[in-house]
Order: sequence, then structure tokens, then C-alpha cells
Amino acid sequence: MTNYIDVRSDDIELTTDFSDVRDLHALWLQTKGGALPELALFADWLTGPLGERTLLLRADGDALVYAHVGSRVLALFGHDPTGKALEALTNPGAISFRPVYVDVLRSGRPGLGLHNKVGFGAVGITERLILPVQDRGTPCLLCYIRPREDATNILRSVFNVSADAITVIHAFRNASGAIEDFGVLAANAESARRLNATPELLIGRSIREIWPFAQEKGLLARFVRAVESQISDVFDASYPQDGKLVDRQLRLAPHGEGLTITDVDIGPTLAAARAINQQHQDLIKANEMLEARAIDLMASYESLERTTQELRDEITRNRALEAELVHLAHHDSLTSLPNRSFFELRFEEKLKQMKRARRRAALCIIDLDHFKDINDSLGHDAGDMVLREISSRLRSTIRKSDVIGRLGGDEFAVVLTNAHDIEDAATAVRRMMVAVARPFSVKGQDVPISLSAGIAIFPADGRTFGELMADADIAVYRAKRAGRGRTVFFEPSMRDDAERRYGLLKALRLALDAGQIMPVYQPLVDIRTGGLAGFEALARWQHPERGMLAPAAFAETFDEPDIAQAMTKMMLGRVLEDLANWRSQGLAIRTNMNVTAFDLRNPGFADDLVAQLRRHGLDSDQLGIEVTETTILSRDAERIEATLHELRRLGFSIALDDFGTGYASLSHLRALPVNSLKIDRSFVTDLEHDPKTNAIVRSIIELAAALELEIIAEGVETRAQLDAVRALGCPIIQGYLIAQPMAAEDVPGFVTDFVDSVSSRRWRVA
Repeated sequence: MTNYIDVRSDDIELTTDFSDVRDLHALWLQTKGGALPELALFADWLTGPLGERTLLLRADGDALVYAHVGSRVLALFGHDPTGKALEALTNPGAISFRPVYVDVLRSGRPGLGLHNKVGFGAVGITERLILPVQDRGTPCLLCYIRPREDATNILRSVFNVSADAITVIHAFRNASGAIEDFGVLAANAESARRLNATPELLIGRSIREIWPFAQEKGLLARFVRAVESQISDVFDASYPQDGKLVDRQLRLAPHGEGLTITDVDIGPTLAAARAINQQHQDLIKANEMLEARAIDLMASYESLERTTQELRDEITRNRALEAELVHLAHHDSLTSLPNRSFFELRFEEKLKQMKRARRRAALCIIDLDHFKDINDSLGHDAGDMVLREISSRLRSTIRKSDVIGRLGGDEFAVVLTNAHDIEDAATAVRRMMVAVARPFSVKGQDVPISLSAGIAIFPADGRTFGELMADADIAVYRAKRAGRGRTVFFEPSMRDDAERRYGLLKALRLALDAGQIMPVYQPLVDIRTGGLAGFEALARWQHPERGMLAPAAFAETFDEPDIAQAMTKMMLGRVLEDLANWRSQGLAIRTNMNVTAFDLRNPGFADDLVAQLRRHGLDSDQLGIEVTETTILSRDAERIEATLHELRRLGFSIALDDFGTGYASLSHLRALPVNSLKIDRSFVTDLEHDPKTNAIVRSIIELAAALELEIIAEGVETRAQLDAVRALGCPIIQGYLIAQPMAAEDVPGFVTDFVDSVSSRRWRVA
């Protein structure tokens, strides 16, 4: 058995696979003051069900003594160590963790030990969260243990007794992030035997060391490509071993930074194939000679017949093998559907038939909605089950003349032949949607399945495979942008729109790199006092040709994660610089800015925001966070809500922007840590003329008052609108009536003028 421990302290939240490990770590962080947290604060944890996975070590002089060992931890020891000193135990796990425990206790910082166990009967990783605490002045270590690997001992044994060499390696990256080597995490007995070593001696050694030919033979490059692309690879290779050249088939299975290499000895197979081929040639020659001498060898007829039959059987077997190899080359191994290359070939054949018959056909590209969420929540094996079920359901809905294939990942394609018109194609796709949407359970959990589909019609939308594939891709993208779970037919305008959007994305990425995105600031005024309530930072694009552009000109790009997060990063940096600059001029100005769902899904967003404020010498009460209703209702809403609660705990104010335009319910207002609601400008614009709008705004203001939330009216541009919102009891306004958004350098002058004229301003507002 090999025990290898990797200890993490700075990135525990990102390293662990378990939410309860994060929760316990967060509890320790919350309860830590100037000294170590008291053990009593974790009493509920120790006495609850999770205490079964917990052990407690108490300092006794220079020794550490086991004070508590949970029932599940006892199974790891094989005996009860309670009351014994750590130094007295001789099992490998305890010996491996001795220096780790000492380091954590000395540093006073939590540590997450990733315990890699490799050997006969045990393969896997166990997480061990080690928290330094004190019990009335006595230092203690609270350890919570979670195994990552659920595989049974039988499966682990299979790993070790496999006739194929199996090696698990992990990427080593240099300072620039490039992979320069790999280290061995695990190796089975066959892998070690071929290297004249034991599995234990291979752990930790580099690939360059144990396979010195890896770079020369191009193997290292294939390993790097598999890890970087996360795509499995299978290839044949010949390399030296024990002074002779061996033939191997290498099967690469990437998993994050790790890579599992299965080394299959195909030398005997190749030798057998050569022998069979030679035998085949010999039999053919013998048959020719026997047939030429048939008249003279009638006495040997029975022997000749047997030989001929053997030859026929061999040919039949070879043909069956050839047919199987052809099938494997043309079909997806997971779903048994035609793979992309074979689908393209059959699609081309169908197009030729349709052209000759002058008939229509429809290409439908189908994308499974939110498939990544299924893989992330239930595991890739569950994802494979979903893909197999979807392929089966899709296949059951199409005609024999239609063509179906899996293009890759969660993307499928169907060619509907003889599609008389758009309605005919739409009916066929609806049939697929209904079949796929039937209830489906994986691992005891119901999995909601929906599809987004894009359809291109032959010959109206295109006459070649490439044209139709491009058009259908554009249509399915439009279906996903429109909310998923729907079908979109290609229209020529979509191609122009796709090219325009691509150009906009490219230009905006260049604009971000060039620093052309800048904030402007619009003031908020409290009409009860006439005082300045703060500013909102609004994004503008200083376009080199079109001048200053408002977000409406480029907002459609915000659903791209890299664009949205880069926009937030640039805006936040500029806003904090402006706040710090104003503060140096003696102006303590409070400013709000919008963030996106992509930002809030990042678990480290709140802490990173606080760190940036501190670098600029600012406090959290100087920066408010605004989120839209669509943001809080987007995918991964629980993660977003958790980030908002963390921001609120750190002192940030939270405003719910564009309120009333989305689908947020009263339950969201009750659960979310918002301080204020912003009435959307569309309501303010219609307030004077539409009694229904007036009633809605009145209800929003009364609701905010009942929930003790601040209420802000956006887009107040006329005196009549001001009078209307004031009559409804809205205390804070924002809009062109006060001022248009201004550059950062104009804010100090505006604030000075505003304060100097506060009495007259109050008179005009009142």
C-alpha cells in the first residue's frame, strides 16, 4: 500500500468535492476571532450524524491523544484508538498524517489533506479537513473525513489484477501554466511488472523518468493534448522495452489534471493476424492446387472437402470481424448511433437522393439543455445514461428513411427526408420533443430533460451539407438564446444576425483589451430632504468610430460568460479607482454598480470584492451591488443567493434592479438579503397616463414599506413624473430630471454645486 498526502490550506473551498466540508470550514472561519475557536462551538457537529466521520485529537504535553473517534472512522483503523497517543499507532494512515497534524496545530490554520491510497485492495482519495481548535485553553485538532472514492474492493482489485497495464498520472505545470511532465499517482501490478518495479516504487516518479522514450515517440504530446482537451484518445504505439520493440495500444482517459493510461499488449494480436493472413494465403494456394488436381485426387475428396470448408469458415469469420470493425469505426460507442463522420457521409447520400427526386429534406440539430448541470450534480456516469436514453427515444420517433447521428457531447442531428413543408418538419420535431420529455429517473432522482432544436430546410436554406449544417447551428443557437426548450427554423436574416453578433463580440473583446469600457455616474436624490443619496455607475463604450455607446448597443453580448465577467472586472476596477480618487479629495461618495449572474456564481466573488476595496483603502459601505430579477432567477440560483448573503454579511447593500419586469415572487423578496427595490423606468414613463401602472407602482411602494426596504424610482425625466412618484410616497429618484450620467472627473464639481444649492434644489424638488 502507498499513502500519498497532498495538503491544501489556501484553496480548501475550491479543492474539496463536498459541501459539508465547505460548511464545516466556513463555520470555523466564522467563529475564529483573535484566538483558536472553542471546541464547544462544534458540539452539535460532533454529537450529530456527521460526528460518525469525525475524530478529535487533544494535546497532552508534547503528545496528541485520540479523544473521540466516530464509528465510520473506526472502520478505517480496524480498532478503537480512543485514549491512545498518536505516536503509539503504527498503521500507515496514522504515520502519514503525523507531520500534517503537527504543522496544522503549529500554524493555527485549517488544512485539507487529500489522502491518496494506492495498493492491493485499495484505490482512491480521502479528504481529511483538519481544524485547529481549543478546549478551555487546551489545543485540539478536529478532523472530518470524507472518502471521495466509493468503488468497492472488488473494483479496486480488478484495477490491480488487470492483465493490462494501468497507470494513473497527474499533470505537472510550469510557471506559465504549460504542462511539462506528469507524475505517477497510481499503477497496477501489470504496469509495475513491465517496468521491473513494484507499484509502490512508481508512485511519485515522473513519466520522463520511467518512460524516457515518451517524448521521442510522441507519447508525451498525446498525453498533454488529452488533458488539455479533456477528450479520450486511443492509438497504437511501438516502443522499446527490455531491449526489444513492443507493440501496444494506449487508451487515454482524461479526468481534470489527471490521466488514466491503459496499456494493452497487442503484439500477440498482430502476430496472430499476420499468421492468419499467411494461413489464409496458404489455404487459397492449396485450394487452387487441389481444384487443378481434382480428377486425379478423387480418393482424397473428403479431405479436400474438409479443408475447403475450413477455408470458408475462416473467410466467414474474417468477414464478420471486418463488418464489426467497420461498424465500430462508423458508430458512437456510447449510443450506437452513427458518429459525426458517418452521419456526414449518409447525409451527403440523402442530399443526392433528394436532389435527383426533387424533394425537400430537413436537417434538425438537437442540443440537450443544461446537460453540464446533470454531469456536475449526478456524475458523468449518470450523464452517459441520459445520453443513451435520449438517443433511444429519438431513434424510436423517426422513420426508417430518416438519418440520425450523434455529433458529439450532448448534440444530436436528424435528417428528415421527404419533408413536404415546414409544418411537416415541425410536427416531426414536436414528436421528438414529447418523447424526450417523458419522465426519466437516474440514481433515484428525477431528471428533467428538454431539448433545443434548430432546423434548416433543403433546398430553401442550403444545397450542400456545409451550408445546411451552418444554418441549423445558427437556428439552434437562436433557440437556446430564446430560452431553450424550443424549436427554431432558420431564416436568412439569422445568418446576418449571427455575423453581426460575431462582429460585435470580437469588437467588444478588443474594446475590453483596449480599455474602451468606462463608467459614467448618475446621481440619486432623496426628495424628502433634497439631499444627494449617492450615484449609480453605468457602463459606456467609448467607440473609436461611433462615439459613446450606452449598454443597449452591446447588451446582447452579456450572455457570454467571458464578456460579462471581463466587463464586471473592468468596471469594478475603474469605479474603485474613482471612489478612491474622490475620497482623496475629501468626498465620501457612495456608488452602486450592477454585477452579473456569472459573477455571483463564483464562490470567491465576495471575498475578492472585499480584497479589492481594501487595496484601494475603501469600505464595503461605499459600494452598493445591484442585481436584476433575471439574475436571481437564472441557473444555479442557490449559489447566487448564497453569494448575495455573503455580500450582505460583509456590509454591502443589495439593490434589486428593474423590479417588476421579471418574475420574482414575494418568496424571493423574503429570502433574498436585499436592502432596496428599484422601480423600472418603464413603469415611471407610463405613470401619468395609465391607472393600472399607477396601481402597480403604488403596490410596489407599499410592499417595500411593509418589508422595510428602500424604494427608488428610475428614469424620472419630467416634473410631472416627479410629482407622480412623490404623490405615491417614493422617497428616492434617479433620472435625467436630476442630471444625465457624467464622467468621473465631473462628479466632484457636481457634488459641490449640489450641496451649495441644496435649499433651492429642495424647493424645486418639493
